[in-house]
Amino acid sequence: MYVGTGDIRKSKGLSKSFQWDGDYRLPGIDLAGPLQLDLKVTNAGSRVMVTGPLKTAVRLGCTRCSEDFVFPLEVDLEEEFLPVHSEEALSRAKDLLDGTFTFENDRVELDELMRQEIVAAFPIQVLCEPDCRGLCGECGANLNQENCNCSSETSDSRWAALKDWTKGSPPKSEKKRKK
Repeated sequence: MYVGTGDIRKSKGLSKSFQWDGDYRLPGIDLAGPLQLDLKVTNAGSRVMVTGPLKTAVRLGCTRCSEDFVFPLEVDLEEEFLPVHSEEALSRAKDLLDGTFTFENDRVELDELMRQEIVAAFPIQVLCEPDCRGLCGECGANLNQENCNCSSETSDSRWAALKDWTKGSPPKSEKKRKK
């Protein structure tokens, strides 16, 4: 998706609106609903500024139960685009980690900006519900949908001292130190 800038590049301070409301595909992102944009594109002299809200829904997989769910998303875009062959863009390009957005031929390409902003808005821990119970560690049953008959007891003897600690009495090693 791109926005033409030829009409606003004539004079600093000129701006125009760009709206989109419909289906769209972004590489690597599973959009689960329409993409809505209400952007303002402004000539800021040596650069073009793109600002405004992006709304959509994304299909994600829960990190606890692995079930897919729809995550509503709203992000405020605010980014500058430099002319691709400008001195500032070329000097920034030397730093590979810079992440400067550029444009050429009076055309601002929005796909990479939208993709990066959507991914950055994902939660650190993606959960279908805040109280998701996840999967059973033994049988793999989705505990949100069914109960399993697996034992919840830990059989690893290295944890035995902690088991005693939770019952209110200190572990044996702790009792020895107090004497």
